[in-house]
Amino acid sequence: MRLTILGATGGIGRLLVPLALDEGHQVTAFARAPEKIRQTDPQLRVLGGDLFQPEAMAAAIRGSDAVLSAFGPTTLRRTHLRRDFGRTIVQAMRLAGVSRFIHVSTAFLFGEGGLVFAVMSKTLFRNVTEDHRESEQEMTQPDLAWTILRPPRLLDGRPTGHPRVVAGHLPKGGFAISRADVAAFMLQEAVAPKYVRQVVGLSN
Repeated sequence: MRLTILGATGGIGRLLVPLALDEGHQVTAFARAPEKIRQTDPQLRVLGGDLFQPEAMAAAIRGSDAVLSAFGPTTLRRTHLRRDFGRTIVQAMRLAGVSRFIHVSTAFLFGEGGLVFAVMSKTLFRNVTEDHRESEQEMTQPDLAWTILRPPRLLDGRPTGHPRVVAGHLPKGGFAISRADVAAFMLQEAVAPKYVRQVVGLSN
C-alpha cells in the first residue's frame, strides 16, 4: 500500500515509519522537522511541511491509499492546535482526492473509565480533552472514510500484539496501552479496514 504518515517524528509516528516499511509498504513521512527522520529506504519519501497548511499536506498525501495521523502536541495549556489540524487534514484529503485516514485521539472523550478518568479529564487534562473533542468534530465528515482511535495512557515498550479493541467504548478496565500496539493496530486497520467511520477504544 501507499501510506502517508503525519506527525512522523512523534511518539507513535516514529514507530509507524519503520513498521510500515518492514511490512513492504510505500511510505511518505510528512513532518514539521523532517531532519529528525534518519531512516533511509528506497520505499520511504520524507517531506517537510506545515501541518496546518492544506495545500502542502495535500501534496504529501496525494496518491495515498490511506493516511495515518499521529499528530499530537504535548502542551496541557489551552490550545486549538488539534482542532486546527483536524480542519487542515479534512481540507487536504479533499484536495488530494484521498478519503481513508486513521487518527489517534484520546480515551478521555468516552466519559468512561471511572472516577480517575472523570477527574483527570475535567482538571489536569481539561484543555487537552476539549481540543481533541473539537478536532474529532472537524474530522468526522460523512464524505471521508475515517477511523478515530481513542487510547488511554500511552506507554513506551514492546508491543503485546494483543490489544483489546472495542468499537464505541473503552475496553473495561483499560487504563494504558503501548505506543507500539497503537502503531501496529493503525497499520492493521489501514490494510484491512474494519472500523470505517467508527470511534474505537483500545487498551492493553
